[in-house]
Amino acid sequence: MKLDIQPQPKGASGVFFIPLEIATMPTIHMDSSVSQTATRAVMNGGVLACTKTSDKDVYSHSIWATESNIRQFTMHEGDSIVIPPGSSVTIWIFRTQPGKSTWTMDFELKEKAA
Repeated sequence: MKLDIQPQPKGASGVFFIPLEIATMPTIHMDSSVSQTATRAVMNGGVLACTKTSDKDVYSHSIWATESNIRQFTMHEGDSIVIPPGSSVTIWIFRTQPGKSTWTMDFELKEKAA
């Protein structure tokens, strides 16, 4: 699998990998004070939904990538995207007016059964 590696968006911190073997929880909680980025393999495909944000101006850039395709989506609370089988998904969280505050965003990843 060859991916075109792009620079991280401005304001994003280091990548947070979740090993597939221990990632049994369907909820992904992101907190800007810990990390603003999460990456996960989605082998059988599924749906990623943004279920909750700490404020109205919190949003994410979510990218899924396969061997032959890359798609980027801007997500707000209540939005969802379909992730194709064999993808990796990366999520960055941002805030329009961050100041010195911290912010959170929760996602639910419903993976298809193998």
